[in-house]
Amino acid sequence: MGTYLDNPVTEKVSEDMEDDMLVCGVSSMQGWRVRQEDAHFSILDFDENMSLFGVFDGHGGAEVARLAVEQLPDMIKNQYFNVGDYENALKNAYLDFDAYLRSKTALNRMKLLVQQYDTTNTNDDNDDDSTEDDNDDDDDDNDDKEDINKMYGFYSGSTAVVALLVDKKKLYVANIGDSRCVVAVHGTKAVDMSKDHKPRDEPELSRIRAAGARVTFDGRINRDLNLSRAFGDHMYKQNTKLPMTEQVIIALPDVQARVLNAYDGDFIVLGCDGIWDSLSSQSTVDLISNHIHEPNIKLSSICEKLLSKCFSAERRPKGVDNMTCIIVKLKHEKQPRSNQKVIDPIGCKIDALKLD
Repeated sequence: MGTYLDNPVTEKVSEDMEDDMLVCGVSSMQGWRVRQEDAHFSILDFDENMSLFGVFDGHGGAEVARLAVEQLPDMIKNQYFNVGDYENALKNAYLDFDAYLRSKTALNRMKLLVQQYDTTNTNDDNDDDSTEDDNDDDDDDNDDKEDINKMYGFYSGSTAVVALLVDKKKLYVANIGDSRCVVAVHGTKAVDMSKDHKPRDEPELSRIRAAGARVTFDGRINRDLNLSRAFGDHMYKQNTKLPMTEQVIIALPDVQARVLNAYDGDFIVLGCDGIWDSLSSQSTVDLISNHIHEPNIKLSSICEKLLSKCFSAERRPKGVDNMTCIIVKLKHEKQPRSNQKVIDPIGCKIDALKLD
């Protein structure tokens, strides 16, 4: 059976939410994979006039992605965040979370997450034992080593793409790996707000080689990972002569920023590589644009249409991965046209007030 099921899990888990300024829809599907290793958050009230969205694509297990959903939002509210330096707030939060994964607290929490969510582990230690381990400061060193060597961030990891929306218009996107955020400018033109991190791309390739690894003909690091930045994967972060930002795999994100325009119909899409392996950024925006203005449409239903479009009913190289999609639409009132001529009650033409 390998990493695939005999029969896919096509049930979609979807959710819709909104506030005075935003509408958001989310959907995810396990597909052909043995486990659902994606995770996500959509926090409309992240802070005053701020919202936060994120998609995390786990590999080797879902525990790193799930822990990121729990811990990363609080880590973003750091000293840089408090002074409005959102780019460095995101960068430092990513690095802090990756370092946190090595802690005993994180290892115990990831162990519990595995037992809690993975149906394949229902016969493992019960939750009471796990909780006791989580609170026991006297665990054997052997237990800690077993956790690290088995899984829990050493051989497992996760991509991360996070979108911070400030004042409902200024967008900051931090990315590691090959999940992606796209802005639909004017609701039609796809603009990538993140860059996929692949081992054969410069400067990724130079860093990987300098850290002592190689990239094989199929674009994988040591015939293993096909991405070059991620949370976890600490087996690739063991070179004691190098800082953490120069290891084979790093958790330092690229951050891009853009001002959005609600009146122009801009919207945001976040998704894991299960989507982008099947559709281009522009094709994805085109599909969403065809439905997003339908009366009473739920954005989660558009996400579901997108997942169905990407899904392959046969075992093919594309359309077999876990898939998660978030669509965020900015609400707006109709904007009056500048210099528009109107007729006053006594029949005289006057200039309408300009917006600015």
